[in-house]
Amino acid sequence: MKNTSINKEILTQINKLYAVSDNFITEDISIEKIETSLLSHLLSVGLSLLEHILEEKKHFIKTLSKDYQLDTKYKNTGIKTRKYLSLFGLLTIERNTIFAQGIGNIFVLDELLQLPNNTKLSYNIQKLLGENASENNFNESVNLLNKLLGLNLSGKMSERNVSHLGSYVDSYYTQNPVAISISPVCFSASFDGKGVPKIKNAIAKKGNPKSRLGKGEKRGTKEMATVSVISSFTPKNQCVSNIISTLMGDNNIEKKVVESKEKNDNKWHKDVHRRAFLANQNKAIDYGINNIKDRMQHPDSRFVVPIDAGPGLEDAVLSCVNKYGLSSQFDGIILDIIHVSEYVWKVGTILFGEKSTKRAIWVRKILTSLLNGQVNVIIEILKDQTTKKSLSQLKKDKIEKVITYFTNHKHKMNYKKFIEKGYPISSALAESTCGYLVKDRMEQSGMRWSSKGAQNMLDLRAVKLNGNMESFINFVNQKERKVILKLVA
Repeated sequence: MKNTSINKEILTQINKLYAVSDNFITEDISIEKIETSLLSHLLSVGLSLLEHILEEKKHFIKTLSKDYQLDTKYKNTGIKTRKYLSLFGLLTIERNTIFAQGIGNIFVLDELLQLPNNTKLSYNIQKLLGENASENNFNESVNLLNKLLGLNLSGKMSERNVSHLGSYVDSYYTQNPVAISISPVCFSASFDGKGVPKIKNAIAKKGNPKSRLGKGEKRGTKEMATVSVISSFTPKNQCVSNIISTLMGDNNIEKKVVESKEKNDNKWHKDVHRRAFLANQNKAIDYGINNIKDRMQHPDSRFVVPIDAGPGLEDAVLSCVNKYGLSSQFDGIILDIIHVSEYVWKVGTILFGEKSTKRAIWVRKILTSLLNGQVNVIIEILKDQTTKKSLSQLKKDKIEKVITYFTNHKHKMNYKKFIEKGYPISSALAESTCGYLVKDRMEQSGMRWSSKGAQNMLDLRAVKLNGNMESFINFVNQKERKVILKLVA
């Protein structure tokens, strides 16, 4: 009886759709309203058709066989219902249940149709909602789907969906093979950090939450997320004068330096893979170096690590290189030339002032020498500047800091060798990733994150930016299957 009533309802809806369509021909109505009305009717028809298919599917399964292949004993435990929110709307589904030893309840229809576990949201909605939430705040992430499909999703549902999907990301990237390069390839691994605003509960002396903060107090704090960016690249011929032109720019020089850090057209780096790890720099570095190890299958492949001088980065990189036995294929750590150029500009400003034309000439000369491998010469030039009586002690101290910086990191500043080998000498790819992977989503207005919530969002956002969302949802689907059921004919 139920199938018959569903069929009649479908026919009624289809006939109504035809009638509505005919009326549009003679009515004075805009194309916008026609589209909206048709979509609403089509969704209703789709929901009825989906309900019809599920009912027929249950009947088909029941008539085909009464048993299922399992590696363990089981018994039927009756009919149970569940809610299922499809693209067309909400359904209540009745399905047979069996209890299997060592597994628990198995819902036969759920397994055979691969219905989602632990949520009523269809995998289609999980994917679309996850993609939206990775770009917009949770409340905004549901707006488009609600307007188009009338699903009545809430911001809380979106947040729970990110938490649900985010819990699978680590295992997804661990269990899915990386793109292997069987021919000699050059790789780059870069790492950088970006703060994520965290929730911090203010507690009064008596243990009660404070309604107001005292002067100078802050309710929130930041926790560092370390970005790991891995890519392959083809070495290319680089001219020192062209690199200098890029660093210097033609008009606003300091602005050009900043822009070169934040902008990366990604024409050089290929097969880019991104992740971000909250409060775990060592894990981010280990992940990146291990990823390169898995990709490099040819003994002539090489890799470099362009990074800034962040604390602990170098030691952690070298530790992972040794851990994974990659010393013979490791061609060195490259200190980001853009950061170096900023230090040179600072000294130029100290010596000549911001408005002097001599400043740019001096900066160009120093950068050219650095790119030609004359780091020790530049250090001596800077030391000579600190002996000038015309400079104040404050300015001398600032130059001393630059000298210390260059001295401590000169082993990573062999730019002449790196340029001759066609390697990238900037970590701009990692810095730009910090912007759009972390900052653009995590630092939206007023946002504060728990540690778990932040990591889930960073993970899901990485999946989207890496272009893996489709395969990731398929992975989640398979992971949620309790058992693969086979009908016994």
